[in-house]
Amino acid sequence: MNKKTHLKIYLSRIILALLLLTLLLPVKVLAADKLWDSNTIPSSRQKPRLVDNADLLTDSQEQALLARLDETSQKWSCNIVLLTVDSHDGDIQAYADDYFEYNGFGADYNESGILFMLSMYDREWAISTSGSAINTFTDYGQAYMENAMMDDLRNGDYNGAFTTYVKECDKLLEEASKGTPYDVYSKPIRTASDYMSFGLYSVIIGLLLGLAPILKMKSDLKTVKMKPGAGGYQAGSPTLRVCEDRFINKTLHRTPISHDNNSSGRGSSFGGGSSVHTSSSGHTHGGSHGHF
Repeated sequence: MNKKTHLKIYLSRIILALLLLTLLLPVKVLAADKLWDSNTIPSSRQKPRLVDNADLLTDSQEQALLARLDETSQKWSCNIVLLTVDSHDGDIQAYADDYFEYNGFGADYNESGILFMLSMYDREWAISTSGSAINTFTDYGQAYMENAMMDDLRNGDYNGAFTTYVKECDKLLEEASKGTPYDVYSKPIRTASDYMSFGLYSVIIGLLLGLAPILKMKSDLKTVKMKPGAGGYQAGSPTLRVCEDRFINKTLHRTPISHDNNSSGRGSSFGGGSSVHTSSSGHTHGGSHGHF
């Protein structure tokens, strides 16, 4: 057998191997493993509050984000959890609920917690809430969080989206601690940094509005030239020969005033409060899900 024949056989084997890998790859992607040991609820938390199985973050981003998750969770006695996966089995809402339960996140803080899950294969997201966090993160509050993260998720800025998630969880938990969770008729949430930004913008706008007419007058004065005699400054005096007022017509427009007290643009699609469902273990969860 000559070298040419050997080369043909070698190339054929390589092509065959590549074809087999191509056929097996989708099966591997779709066959997602469950991220818990068994369908029993452990007595203690089994995993960190951040699991990035889809490898969307750098090591430094993971460390910084996990530190914020731990700090905010301990601050409010509520587990704030993040999970990313390449793919998942079954319904994403059920998967998120089971991940929270079967990894023991309900063992801390009297089952209070919230989990945000991202699945990259079909670009799905899900939120699962438990315990007192069900009432803290209302349906309207979850939609508010979704809107805050969505642009970053669609643009592939996952670290930005997850940082916003922790930030918004902190805001909503603080709002609930005042006695009223963020819901349909709540006022927009403002933080100290927001008010500082508003103050800075107000000062800048005030300076611009104040300087604009001054600069305009200064610019107009540049056209003024000195006259050799006083006559050059004398202006003619106009004479009004006829001065009268005439009533032309009367037009009256009537516009009905809306008595809708709902000040939110999206509030009409929410009835307020938190919708709930039951997980595979029989526990009650709140939550929502969608695509990005």
